[in-house]
Amino acid sequence: MTRRTVGLVLLNMAGVLVIAGALYDLLVPCVPANHLAYVGAATDRLDPRYAELDLAMLRSIGGCLLAVGLTTLILTNGPVRRGEPWALLAAAMLVGVAEGNNAYRMYPFNSPWYGPLGFAVLALVGAALATPPRRARAGQRVAEPAASLKGGPAEPLGNSRIGGEPPSMS
Repeated sequence: MTRRTVGLVLLNMAGVLVIAGALYDLLVPCVPANHLAYVGAATDRLDPRYAELDLAMLRSIGGCLLAVGLTTLILTNGPVRRGEPWALLAAAMLVGVAEGNNAYRMYPFNSPWYGPLGFAVLALVGAALATPPRRARAGQRVAEPAASLKGGPAEPLGNSRIGGEPPSMS
């Protein structure tokens, strides 16, 4: 498996895991226990308006993260696979910023922040590994088997100067 293939696999994994986290946020049936603990409320004592607000916020981040995950998969399997460098940068920034911020905001509430942070790291490492191989640029000389030692083009076999006359300066 090549370095590039590993990078593409990691980017795809990051996209799928972002989608999985988004689905949890979208489908969670009730206020998570760590949110209740943070506000110091028992399940039956939480004002229903606060529960609605908390679930609405979770679902809004879930919708955004679903879009991030789907876009990451589209970028990875389209322009990134074709070797377009802008797409690597876009995918890395998309997941890095979204999930990095998600992890940062989850930490104070004793939420599992290490998941989103791991997704961001997967995307960044995947993007670094998925960079396409470098190509020769225009104007850059590529060594030829019969090239002269001075770096110029190869001379035809019949015009060898070894042991012959020096070239004319006319």
